[in-house]
Amino acid sequence: MDPEAEAKHTGTAARLQARRGEITGSNTGIATGVYCNLVVVPQEFAADFRQPCLRNPVCLPLLEQTDPGARKSKLAAGSDISTDIPRYNNYQDGKLHSAGVSNITAQWSDEHVGFLLGCSFTFEIGLAAADPRLTARNMAEGKAPPVYVTSVQLNPSGVFTGACMVVSMRWYRKDDIPRVRAVTARFSRQHGEPVAWGWEGAEYLGVADRLKAKAVDFGEWVEPVDGEVPVFWGCGVTGEIALRAAKIPGVSMTHYSGTMFVTDLTAEEVENRGPRLEPLSPAITEDARDNGLA
Repeated sequence: MDPEAEAKHTGTAARLQARRGEITGSNTGIATGVYCNLVVVPQEFAADFRQPCLRNPVCLPLLEQTDPGARKSKLAAGSDISTDIPRYNNYQDGKLHSAGVSNITAQWSDEHVGFLLGCSFTFEIGLAAADPRLTARNMAEGKAPPVYVTSVQLNPSGVFTGACMVVSMRWYRKDDIPRVRAVTARFSRQHGEPVAWGWEGAEYLGVADRLKAKAVDFGEWVEPVDGEVPVFWGCGVTGEIALRAAKIPGVSMTHYSGTMFVTDLTAEEVENRGPRLEPLSPAITEDARDNGLA
């Protein structure tokens, strides 16, 4: 790739495009940097939210926690987390107040703390690089992947109790699943390998009926082709579902599903910043293995 073309695919370029309002939909595949989900909570609940991240690392792989009031990410030079994502959601007392807004600058006070969480958009780039045949169809079509709220309970912590794991889904042929697992397992801080796959996996997670109806909870529907089965990964939208379940008072914020913050780091650099995460969430490991899903 020539230098001019490469510059258009940096995290800096992606953030500036979002800041200027040039991207309003899914930004999967737009840059080569690590993608992040976002959750912003009042400072008094920051410790409570950090603990579910540590207890549920597959769904909520924590990459950065900001200082109170700080909107610049240490993972992205010159960034402003409140403007550099294409769209955001605002919550008031745990209820969705406004969806898909272009920035959250006015809502982000000196008493707010931001959490950047790993995102599957990063391993989508890794899959495409490993083998073009493994390119996620949603990425090829410029869509966010289908996302579902499962019936699998998260490990609770503090006020963050009663929420369920969220998963993203991509279609693959059964013969390709071992390779898909191997590639995505290397991205342990971007949700890692799948938590379940096949229609048995869909039943286990409690999402089979919605799949059959071509319905989604978040993201966009992607049509399968003959011979493909659903493959599911932990998803950072879990943080938003945890917010809703906790009903914490005051203003909280998240990214809008399918639109992400892009850092300056590569996946390899992120992996080297801290310990590797477990391949499956402790909340589902044993059951998944018992049911042949892991």
